[in-house]
Amino acid sequence: MLKLLKQYKKLLVVLSFPYVYLLMILVMPTGFAGTAPGGLRNVNESFDIEGIALADQFHVVYVLSYYPLTPFLSWVMNQNPDMSINEMTARQRDTSWADEYAASQVAKHVSYKTSIIMAYEMAALDDPGIAIDHTYAGLYVYYRPARLRELKIGDRIIAINGERATDHSHEDFLMMAYQDTAVWLVERDSRDGVETFAFSHVKMETDNPMLFVPNHVINSLTPHIDLPGLDSIYGGPSGGAMQTIMLYVSLVNINIGPIKIAGTGTMTMAGNVGRIGGLKEKLAAAHDAKVDIFLVPEAHRNDVPDREYGFEIIYIDNTEDIRNVIGALHDNHVE
Repeated sequence: MLKLLKQYKKLLVVLSFPYVYLLMILVMPTGFAGTAPGGLRNVNESFDIEGIALADQFHVVYVLSYYPLTPFLSWVMNQNPDMSINEMTARQRDTSWADEYAASQVAKHVSYKTSIIMAYEMAALDDPGIAIDHTYAGLYVYYRPARLRELKIGDRIIAINGERATDHSHEDFLMMAYQDTAVWLVERDSRDGVETFAFSHVKMETDNPMLFVPNHVINSLTPHIDLPGLDSIYGGPSGGAMQTIMLYVSLVNINIGPIKIAGTGTMTMAGNVGRIGGLKEKLAAAHDAKVDIFLVPEAHRNDVPDREYGFEIIYIDNTEDIRNVIGALHDNHVE
């Protein structure tokens, strides 16, 4: 056998090249990331309001993200105009899948709280029996360079250089967090309760910028709300606008009829609808799901592909636009 191997060594080497090449195409990672259409989820699956029947017309859209892509998967995605391929960002290159998932869950939690606050405050204008009280409590760590192992995604920064977040606006406290050197007082949930520790941060020139999201604590609200959606694997902030709309419509019991509405957009504490990622893929998913209306952030008006969709596109910029859209849908249904 050894003699045969030596005799045909060159031939075996030549024949192995196609197999090695095929293996590289199938499994070798590239420096690219891909986004594909996902599907729809009913917003009311994520919330439960005491004594309130939740509206079932509203849906959020999720996309599927892949990185790093293999050459084969890149080729497959390039064949579909509803999918996108982009070079991986510096943050993606520096982030593990575990940290990426943790960040998506933090973003979801913040998105839920923001949507609840906005919806309850909107509804309180129509019904004085609806109320909410909340406090700004600091920052969640959303991304940190991989070298900062002492910090975890989801840690809460409650003070910087001895100054408490509760004594500052979010904008001012955020600027403090971006100082080149600072001492942060950090809270972290653990099995034994809440840990508190000081972390001395020194920014390095090679670091990617850290990312934070605001931590608003809801002190009390009427009616009571539970969040079953926190237990789901889905994450991210882009459902904020649709969550706000569903909660508002449910709280004040606005009848808009049997219509299927999907949409996307983050929600800020200033009541603005913000930008998102994967718009093309979300529109494609909504088209496949045969929705009637799709809500898009005004900031993306020029980003909508020039193609025919089987639904009406409505652009929204803030909570005033939300009230106007819902009011028009109600009036059309009543008529």
